[in-house]
Amino acid sequence: MMLAALALLAGAGAVDETAVTPTPPNVIVIVCDDAGWADFGFQGSEEPVTPNLDALAASGTRFTRGYVTASVCSPSRAGLISGRYQQRFGHQNNIPVGGSHGMPGDVDTLAERLQRGGYATAAVGKWHLGYEPHMRPLAQGFDRFHGQLAGSRPYTPLPDEQTRANYRQRTGDELIEHEAEHFTWVTQYFGERAAADITELAPGKPYFLYIAFTAPHTPLAADPQDLEPFAPFTGRRIVYLAMQHGLDRAVGDILAAVDASGERDNTVIWFVNDNGGATNNSSDNGELRGMKGSVFEGGVRVPMLVRWPGVTPAGSTYHHPVSTLDIAASTLASIDKATEDLDGVDLRARLQGEDVSPPHKHLFWQRGPVGAVLTDGRWKMILVGDDPPMLFDLQSPNHERATVEPIPEAVAADMTAALAQWRRDLPPAGWSSGAKWVDNQREKHRPEVQTREQERSLP
Repeated sequence: MMLAALALLAGAGAVDETAVTPTPPNVIVIVCDDAGWADFGFQGSEEPVTPNLDALAASGTRFTRGYVTASVCSPSRAGLISGRYQQRFGHQNNIPVGGSHGMPGDVDTLAERLQRGGYATAAVGKWHLGYEPHMRPLAQGFDRFHGQLAGSRPYTPLPDEQTRANYRQRTGDELIEHEAEHFTWVTQYFGERAAADITELAPGKPYFLYIAFTAPHTPLAADPQDLEPFAPFTGRRIVYLAMQHGLDRAVGDILAAVDASGERDNTVIWFVNDNGGATNNSSDNGELRGMKGSVFEGGVRVPMLVRWPGVTPAGSTYHHPVSTLDIAASTLASIDKATEDLDGVDLRARLQGEDVSPPHKHLFWQRGPVGAVLTDGRWKMILVGDDPPMLFDLQSPNHERATVEPIPEAVAADMTAALAQWRRDLPPAGWSSGAKWVDNQREKHRPEVQTREQERSLP
C-alpha cells in the first residue's frame, strides 16, 4: 500500500517491482528457570543483579501481567514453543528423566513453522520436552542444538559419559561435554554458545534462536566471579543472587552479539521466566501469593518483556494480561504466516497503542485436580477437584489471600462455563505425576492455606 502511494506521487503508473522487500525479523526467545517475580531490577529489585536485562527492558516493553501456561517447567515450555495450550496434546505434567513421555512429534512448533518460512533455527540450553529422538530439538524444527535434554543438571562439568548421556546433544545427536579448557559454568557456556549462533546464523537469511537457561534452578551453585558483588548478603540468598547475576551476564553476551551483527534494528528479543519462583532456591515472589507448582499468581505470573524495534516504544509498560502463547502468534503474524490454529494473539497493534482492547477474554490453566481461569484481567477462579470454587479479585490488595464474598453471580457463572467448555475439549493427561503429587496439589490449593510461609513448607 505504501509503495503504491509513493509510486503515484512520483508520477509512476505502477509499483516499482525492483523495490527492496523488508527482511523478516530475526527472533530471539530467552527463557530463565524458576526465578522470583521480584528478583530483577526491572521488576523493582534494589539488589544489583540484572543490569543487562534492565537495559533490555528500558529499550522495549515490560509486561506487568505476563503469564505462562503452566506453573512447572516442561508443560510451560510446551505451551510457549507450540503456541497452543499444551493440555490440548496431553502435556500437563513434567516428564520423568530419561522416560518415553514428552511433546508429541506431530505437534507443530514455532521453530518448524519458521523453518518452513525460510528461517535458520537454533536452540541452546534446556530442552525438557522429551528424550526420544522424535521429540528432540533436531526433530522439532531446529537446525542445530547445543544444550541438555533433561530439566536440570549441575552447573559444572559432569563426571562421565554415561551421566552426560541425557544432558548434552548437538547436530547429528553427537553427545558432547566441554571439559575444563572449554567449559566452566553451564550458564556462561549457554550465553557464549548463543552469541556464537547469532554470529553464525545472521548472514543470508532471518534466524530464530531459542535460548533456555537453567539458572537459577537448583542445584544452587554460582560461578565465583558472580559471588563477589553479593558478599554483604547472607545464607543461600547469596548464591541465588549470584546465579541471577551470572544469567544476566550471559544475556549481556547475547545482546552484544546482536549489536555486533548489525541486525539490532531487525531483531525481536523476548525474555520470560518459565514459571513462578520456586522459593526453595531462595527466590522471592514479592507480593504475589503462591510459587512454582501452584496456579496462584506466584506460580503462573512471571517477569516478561520484549524489545521489538518499530513496535515497542522504549521504556513502555503493558498492563493487560498476556501469555507466552502470544509469542508464537505475534511472530508468525508478523511474517504473514497462518495463526488460526494457535491459542495466542498477535500483540503488535496493542503494543503500538493502536488497539486498546485486552488481548484475551480468558486465560486457562489445568494440571491434575486443579483448574483455573482468569477473565477480563480482574477476576480469577480456582477449582480444586469437587471443592467449591475460589474466586479472587486481583485488583484487591490482598493478592489472592482472601476469596471474594459474596461471589458476583454473573462473573462466577461466566467463568465456570468458560472453564468447563475449555476442559471438555481436552484429552486426558498423557502421563501422571503420581498419587502423592495429586494429594500435594489438592493441599497446596486449599482455601485455608493463606500465607507464603505455609506454602513454602508444602512439598
